[in-house]
Amino acid sequence: MSAIMPFAFENHNVRIRLDDAGNPWFVAADVCAALELPETHKAVARLDEDEKDRNSIPTPGGSQDMTVINEPGLYSLVLGSRKAAAKRFKRWITHDVLPAIRQTGHYAAPGSFAALPTPTQDQVQALLLVGEAVAKVPGVKQGIAMAATLTCISENTGLTVETLRRALPANDEPICALNATQLGKLIGKSAKATNQLLAANDLQFRNDRDEWELTDYGQEWAEAMPYSRNGHSGYQILWNPAVAGLFVEVA
Repeated sequence: MSAIMPFAFENHNVRIRLDDAGNPWFVAADVCAALELPETHKAVARLDEDEKDRNSIPTPGGSQDMTVINEPGLYSLVLGSRKAAAKRFKRWITHDVLPAIRQTGHYAAPGSFAALPTPTQDQVQALLLVGEAVAKVPGVKQGIAMAATLTCISENTGLTVETLRRALPANDEPICALNATQLGKLIGKSAKATNQLLAANDLQFRNDRDEWELTDYGQEWAEAMPYSRNGHSGYQILWNPAVAGLFVEVA
């Protein structure tokens, strides 16, 4: 199979691979999360055997054996969901993702970096070079340096940070954009329970200031973004939507 192609549907990351014949296979846990189907194993169990398979999927924590489904299996899951998200998901797949894959062999999200006006591209590229230099300064965390760079680019180009993150080449990597409350909605838990679950899985811990801080493993799944609000400065942890797949697969 081809390399993983991660696509962002609303707040969900959907990983897709093409087999040797060019047919797409979707990570079942990602599809179920997008369709708001809480139990992946039960949903997949209803599919015919030729609609599903197992495949080794690379993750920040290493390759994991996951269930994947083909296009007929995908539509079977869509038809089995009564959620409003199912209709939006099907339209996104049929009108955007699949036509792009069949035409070009990959999917480029609207508003890609290449589509920006040339002067804006030049500004972005120049500021990215500055950000890369800052990230190499001893004691400066790379994620924090790049977060500050994104803010600087946004202020100088008028692009919103989220639009910029989706436009840059790094969009090949899933975007870290969910706080604990938003991540909790994906896995059906409160923000407090989600934070406890993340801590129990060695993704974060309480530091001496009684604030959540990322572990080394957690840094593979999230970013600590600096903020300043009402005279108080600190960091907010934003999670990669794909981390929800860890808990879905375990469940």
